[in-house]
Amino acid sequence: MSLRSTLALAALVTLAQAQSLTVVNKCSESVFLYTQTSFGSIQNNVIVPAGATQNLGISSNWDGAVNTGTGCNSAGTQCTTGGPTWDGVTPFSRAEFNFYAIPGSVTYDISLIYGYNVGMEISSADGSCDAFACTISSGCPVPGPDGSCFSPCCASAAACGGGALPAGGGGCGNNAGPGPNSPFYYGTCYNAYAFPDNDGANGYTPADLVDYTCPNTDFTLTLCPGITSNYH
Repeated sequence: MSLRSTLALAALVTLAQAQSLTVVNKCSESVFLYTQTSFGSIQNNVIVPAGATQNLGISSNWDGAVNTGTGCNSAGTQCTTGGPTWDGVTPFSRAEFNFYAIPGSVTYDISLIYGYNVGMEISSADGSCDAFACTISSGCPVPGPDGSCFSPCCASAAACGGGALPAGGGGCGNNAGPGPNSPFYYGTCYNAYAFPDNDGANGYTPADLVDYTCPNTDFTLTLCPGITSNYH
């Protein structure tokens, strides 16, 4: 193989594994994205119109989460679901990513601990990595506004008044174990967190397949994908 061909192949490999987080909004309405960061940087307070695609411009070492709001004003200070407090009082879906812990890889998950308002799918350019997806179309045990669902840790909407992990109203034991409505969540979206230690930490069961580490760092978060994954 010539040097030119080798360089071209290397460029293609680099392109295929380019680090990115792109949001594709398949919902029928705009979605407000509030991002939280433990390390690195990412765009925050982003509005993605219906049918639009947005690259969130992550740093190479970003570790954090993307929360979703609907019916929001331009600043995200007033929303029908999600925001402005982002503590579960108005439910929201959450996608979590860690590009920091293992260089060249991403650990990711969908969390329903704060409730559900927008369906999600997390997928990589590497099709061999699990594409986690969650869509709840009806039947929430504690329905919220605009078709949302309150946190599985809350026995009632009132119990979520103090946050998504309430000490009263059932709660999620020690902010770790299952809450009163966790069985519905892990039965409906098997590959999403239904309580904080749903991954088997501290011996809690079920230890579902709810997080995955992929060696490709080119990621897409699809909103309202209309599908639910079922990896076991």
